Amino acid sequence: MVVPVCWVPGCFELPVVAKAMAKSGKFDAVVCIGVVVRGATTHYDAVVSAATSGVLNASTDTGVPVVFGVLTCDTMEQALDRAGGKVGNKGGEAAITAIEMANLMASLRGDGLAAPAWGPKA
Repeated sequence: MVVPVCWVPGCFELPVVAKAMAKSGKFDAVVCIGVVVRGATTHYDAVVSAATSGVLNASTDTGVPVVFGVLTCDTMEQALDRAGGKVGNKGGEAAITAIEMANLMASLRGDGLAAPAWGPKA
C-alpha cells in the first residue's frame, strides 16, 4: 500500500489540505503531522488554535477521521523527544489512531450506526 504524503508550508495550512483529501472519497482517514514551537510572540497561540480547530472541522465536515498529530512544544528539544526520541513517536501514534478510527467508522457504518462519509463516494 502506498500512503500519499503532502507537505504544506506550515501548520496553519494543514486544515485545507486535510479537508480536500478527506472530501476526495479516496481515504478512510487522514493524518496531520507537524510541529509548532513556541516563540517569543503570541503567534504560536493563534497558529495552534487555528490548526487544531481546522483539523477538527475537516473531520466533522466530511465524516472522515482527520487525526491531529501536531506537536505543540516550547522547545525544539521537546519536539525531537516526541518525534521518535525519548518520549516516543507521536506521529506513529497518530497513524495508529487513524487506522483505529477508520476501522471503527467502517464497523459502525457497516452496522448502520453511522452515516456514510459525506464526500464524493458517499
